[in-house]
Amino acid sequence: MNTKILLVEDDLRFASRLKKNLSLEGYEVHIAASGEDALDKLDQLSPHLILSDIKMPGMNGLDLLGRLNELQKAEEKEIPVVLLTSVDSVRVAVDAMKAGAADYITKDADRDEIILRIDKVLAGAKVRAENKRLRRHIRDAGELGRFIAVDPKMKAILDEIDEVAGSGANVLIVGETGAGKELVARYLHRKSPRNGNPFIDINCAALPTDNLFQSEVFGHEKGAFTGATARKRGKLELADEGTLFLDEIGDMPLESQGKILRALETKEFERLGGSQKIQVDIAVLAATNKDLHAEVQAGCFRQDLLYRLDIIRLHIPPLRDRRQDIDPLLRHFFEEYAQKYRRPVPQITANARTILEHYAWPGNVRELKNLVERITIRNRECTVIDEAILKREGLYMEEEHNADDQTSGSGASPGNESDDPPSLEEIEKQAILTALQKADWVQSEAARLLKISPDRINTRIKKYKISHPSWRTYKPT
Repeated sequence: MNTKILLVEDDLRFASRLKKNLSLEGYEVHIAASGEDALDKLDQLSPHLILSDIKMPGMNGLDLLGRLNELQKAEEKEIPVVLLTSVDSVRVAVDAMKAGAADYITKDADRDEIILRIDKVLAGAKVRAENKRLRRHIRDAGELGRFIAVDPKMKAILDEIDEVAGSGANVLIVGETGAGKELVARYLHRKSPRNGNPFIDINCAALPTDNLFQSEVFGHEKGAFTGATARKRGKLELADEGTLFLDEIGDMPLESQGKILRALETKEFERLGGSQKIQVDIAVLAATNKDLHAEVQAGCFRQDLLYRLDIIRLHIPPLRDRRQDIDPLLRHFFEEYAQKYRRPVPQITANARTILEHYAWPGNVRELKNLVERITIRNRECTVIDEAILKREGLYMEEEHNADDQTSGSGASPGNESDDPPSLEEIEKQAILTALQKADWVQSEAARLLKISPDRINTRIKKYKISHPSWRTYKPT
């Protein structure tokens, strides 16, 4: 692929002569007659370098440089800019370099000097891009070093990832909240041929409206809507040649589902307010804690999008179903937070370990991680984690807390050893507990699942003395 240079010059005679000289050296040169014209051509051309005159009517070279700096900072992208000047002065050089120019060249420089300076700038940009890629590679490798998989169920998941990572097929990752779906997605990316290229994640649940979602994912042109004061590249564009991770895909707005489906099928899209087709080459991973087939039946999710995403499915088991991972996860997180908060790494007593290993972990790995961080912060000089510390966090030995097993989130069914049917109160309590577990112990979300008001569920929680470690400020009456 030829190295592309965008030459920004209002003197078309000079621009044509310079283009001819650069073309003889193998560069692909495109001319923009003004700063505004350069910005319009930027995305279409994706140049490797911009060569711009400083003095131009309208937007001059320094103004263009400032605008480019803003765009590239927002998009984490680097296109080096070399400024052309008719004056060889220290002041001009200082102004150009302060503004962020990679170099400056006087217009009367001979061809050899111009080529030499451009080659030097391009070589430096290539080194910086490679260093950035290596830093991303090292960061990803460090994250994957924390992938704890001792339990056979998780080892089987990793084996499956090794089998499918090189295929390029779309993968749907399913599992409960906090089970580690994002980490699995990153592991998939790390194992794929796209490793080292961007991994761009989109939390669909955080973008509940079509306008928000489409602006974030597809980007927008200046003036596309109120507040769109500048062009913005979307995450789909930023993921080019890498991996796009659609987290919480079941919460994607319905209209946007159709647009993302078309983008995945055609591998091209338009920014909001734009008409230019932008092509992308991406791998697609998606994750959800919902039953998407049920969402399809309810009219909340497009069946054709589900078929497009669900080519390979990975089911991440909840932590309660892979208990062999609990102890190594505990060790890992205690070491991590001991280092972060400058605390000693504590030992865990046998009884405390039993409590932790038999707890249901409705919030999965995320809940375990939060518990470890909370214990580390609250117990400054603690070197031993025992039952008393866990009791303060709402975790008990089963025989000590049998009456409230469900209220501590142990996940066991309420006791009913006789043949008598459960009472209405037992049924109601169990329904509330089930909803709370599905809602990751968020009371308002559990109320929504039960189709009751938040005030009503709060009253029932107090009535049945239901508690959870994440409810730090609440003490049941």
